[in-house]
Amino acid sequence: MSPAPRRLPAWRSTSGRFLALHLVLNLACILPILLYVYFQVDRIIIADFTRPLEFRQSNLEKQYARGGIAQLRHEVESRAARAHRDRTAILLVDAEGRKLAGNIARWPAGLAAPTDWMPFALTRDSGGAPDKFLVKTVRYPSGHRLLLGGLLDNRARMEGALLLALFAAFALAIPVGLLGSVAIVREMNRMVAAIADIGQQVGAGDLARRADTDGSGDPVDRLKTSLNAMLDRIEALVEEHRTLTDALAHDLRSPLTRIHIQVSEALAESPAPESRARFDAIALEVGIVLHMLESALEISRAEAGVGRGTFERFDLAAVLGDLGEIYQPLARTNGVEITVACPPRLDLHGNRALVARAVANLIDNALKYGAEGGAIALEAEAVDGEVHICVADRAGGIPAARRTEAIRKFGRLDRARNTPGTGLGLSLASAVASLHGGRLALEDNRPGLRARLILSLLPPSSSLQQGATE
Repeated sequence: MSPAPRRLPAWRSTSGRFLALHLVLNLACILPILLYVYFQVDRIIIADFTRPLEFRQSNLEKQYARGGIAQLRHEVESRAARAHRDRTAILLVDAEGRKLAGNIARWPAGLAAPTDWMPFALTRDSGGAPDKFLVKTVRYPSGHRLLLGGLLDNRARMEGALLLALFAAFALAIPVGLLGSVAIVREMNRMVAAIADIGQQVGAGDLARRADTDGSGDPVDRLKTSLNAMLDRIEALVEEHRTLTDALAHDLRSPLTRIHIQVSEALAESPAPESRARFDAIALEVGIVLHMLESALEISRAEAGVGRGTFERFDLAAVLGDLGEIYQPLARTNGVEITVACPPRLDLHGNRALVARAVANLIDNALKYGAEGGAIALEAEAVDGEVHICVADRAGGIPAARRTEAIRKFGRLDRARNTPGTGLGLSLASAVASLHGGRLALEDNRPGLRARLILSLLPPSSSLQQGATE
């Protein structure tokens, strides 16, 4: 039996990785868009901010062209007198850097002339901390230099508001992208789950199940179509194999039955002890083969779902009590005590004869291979919508690695090779469990083997409807 797969954390599952990938791709697409918006808006703000400054600078150039440095100096003095109102920085210095006019105390160190519009920190005549201005400098042929700038505080506030809005948009994109990713993952999981359900139902024996297709021809629809074609082929092969097996078993049963009857008649008529011994051996072998054929036919019918139409509600406690009484004398002959532990009444919806046959097979196995343990326990209880019927012995048990092999048809372990039997007892119990929406589990009884027959208390309505048509 292969070990159970280790359960991965949710974030490492296929759904978790797909969700994370989709979210990262969403954010990777949104981030460049937000950055583009930021830089475009910033460019527009700068353009709107420099437009009046360009107008002022053009006016100063006109004054210089009209009257030279003297006229320019007069215009700078006039502008500096009202600069506190329009928040302008202006300064005119001579070739030696001496201030001629303006509201800046001296030419800032490190500021070259000429330069185009650029941010620069300036301290005005009024003192205080330096403020950031957008400044432009001009150098005239005489060596005089002109500085013109506009305070950037409005732009800084606008940039702050824009950054806040962009950060809010990015933060909002995370839950929106996450919700979108979850929606996509849920839709993907829904489609995969529909296919997985089909596989699970087919694995449980319902070979008639098919995936619903929409005819769109997309990859999922093509996958469902391919799955349906594969299931059609599997169903045809299984049905062909089942038909062949049933036909072979039926065809063999009639001549073997006639042989058995003739051997029995010859045995009754033969007075010689040697002949009687040989006829006894032949009758025994023919009886074993007939039993194998009967068991194989019962397994085939159970696997095909035949018998669901005869399901009825019956008291399982009474069936187990009867089986305990039937097997108790044989068990005591072998030095084994059978104990029955079951609620006074335990109703089960199913085929009474098949359930009794399955439990009887488990008891037979326990008597054959677990008699040396001296005790066999027959127990039943209702657990979460299921009935658990356990037959437990105290012998050597079956190794965990070989329990699946023991349930297979004609599966016989090494120590059972010399014991009379067909190797179909556990297979029949497993087929009956599947017919009743359950399974057969072999567990360690420490020591010994615990065969747990798990049956559904109330089979699904679909199973019942299907069985009613068979």
